[in-house]
Amino acid sequence: MKRVIIALLAMFIASTSVYAGGFFVGEMAARSAGMASAFTAVSDDASAAWHNPAGVMFLEGNQLMLGGDVILTKNSFTTNTSNPLNPASADAANGTFFVPHAYMTYKPEDSRVGFSLGINSPFGLETDWPSTAPFGNANTFSRINMVMLNPSVAYQVSDNLSIAVGIDYANAFKVELNNNLQDLSGNGDGVGANASLLYKGDGFSFGVNYRSRIKVKLAGNAIAKSTLALVGGTTSTANTSVTFPDQVNVGLAFAPNDQWMLSADVDWVNWKSFDAINVTYSSAAYRTAVSTLQGLVGSPVTGSTTIPENWKATVAFRLGAEWKYNDRMRVRFGFIYDPTPINAVDFSPAIPGNDRQLYTIGYGYDLTPATTLDLGYAYVHINNRNQTQSPTTPPGAPGTVKNGTYKGNAHILMASLNYLY
Repeated sequence: MKRVIIALLAMFIASTSVYAGGFFVGEMAARSAGMASAFTAVSDDASAAWHNPAGVMFLEGNQLMLGGDVILTKNSFTTNTSNPLNPASADAANGTFFVPHAYMTYKPEDSRVGFSLGINSPFGLETDWPSTAPFGNANTFSRINMVMLNPSVAYQVSDNLSIAVGIDYANAFKVELNNNLQDLSGNGDGVGANASLLYKGDGFSFGVNYRSRIKVKLAGNAIAKSTLALVGGTTSTANTSVTFPDQVNVGLAFAPNDQWMLSADVDWVNWKSFDAINVTYSSAAYRTAVSTLQGLVGSPVTGSTTIPENWKATVAFRLGAEWKYNDRMRVRFGFIYDPTPINAVDFSPAIPGNDRQLYTIGYGYDLTPATTLDLGYAYVHINNRNQTQSPTTPPGAPGTVKNGTYKGNAHILMASLNYLY
């Protein structure tokens, strides 16, 4: 078992786990994603390790799931009349990303205790704008890659109710925040916790899953470019942090007959934890260079970089259905409404800030009585964002160069193999 876990971790660290359409990647298994990931109250395969670890106590036997998503993204920008550089436009580099997942569950016979392990990448982003974009001094390339390791223990309270608690370990690597002035990169890790419950009634189920926020302290390097290098700074070690938000998922599932499963989830994500990115530099020369440049553009002379975010908490809605049309095959479909947490004043091209709707379909086939192949597809419709409220200060570096219309979309292809052992 130890060798299996080490091999899975190596696969994740070697992969690119990013998503240009947002900060949170909800599609963490093909079957659940086909049902719009409205799976908190379902959780009846190995992906219960992520969606609701309490579901382990209702699973048949021990299970292993391996799979991943291929995400194809496209983003573009066109200035509007509130941008002083109008007319201008820019296209971000099209993205092709792989986001793997792996889940294991173990429940000894006649035991009221079970265990699960999830390894996935639920948070990540990448935007790659050309240096010639009007907002090049604010953003050109941003990336957050992370891997989450989540062991949990579940307990059977009664025939109908189970609960679970666990630990969430997040490792952020290849974190980058670049613009025409400097390149920032780093990595780090942090720990959080999760707790869940699942109630299985006659033809219906109810589930709740909570995950705490995780603060990841990042250590890395800053490399000066252009104007910043000219005023005296060249390189420096740099430190910052990023906080992945706490979240609550509440789900209800209903089976009107043996063929249909209907499900709904409401997801609260506390993005208020992402209030600012504060970068400090160890090199005195670099701090002087940053302070000088900030003084030239009217900012406080601090020798550090502060990027305000001031995100708000959001509530997303997920609706899903599964139709078992014979003993070996199932089809699925779903819909997701996912609002942006980003306000108009602090919006940045570094993190796409558009409301999204996802339309999902899926297919499942039992290859053998113990092995199931699940496939899924999601079209991500990213609403156009007409940005007009970027600030006009500080003098010399107006944020209004970020004003314009942002467009994009994404396609997600998913596959998972679930094995009962």
